[in-house]
Amino acid sequence: MNTQPPKTFMPLFRSWFDTTRLADKLGGAGLSGSEDNLLADLDLGPMVEAETSLLNHQPVNAAEAACLLEVVRQNIADAGRSDGLDLRAIVAVQTWLADASAGARGGEPVERVLRQTQV
Repeated sequence: MNTQPPKTFMPLFRSWFDTTRLADKLGGAGLSGSEDNLLADLDLGPMVEAETSLLNHQPVNAAEAACLLEVVRQNIADAGRSDGLDLRAIVAVQTWLADASAGARGGEPVERVLRQTQV
């Protein structure tokens, strides 16, 4: 998991989100064969690095968990990532939710929540 300070997650997410919205508005897929493709000359390296950093982040609050799920949702809509980071991000959100709701750390997130609800 990424140990970046929580203060950097939301600005990085905002940049990533705004870039994906812009790409969607421009219709990146529809322009791929066109000479007018504005995205063809774009260096997507920073976008890929931002997404990787976001997916490796352990959320520390509900806002970060919701934003992390947005990154995963968009990846799944695009057929998922081959490196499995989208699934890792889901585990990070599950872990944070289990920590927040069950109040205990350690073990599988869903099992902890189930144990807590039995008490």
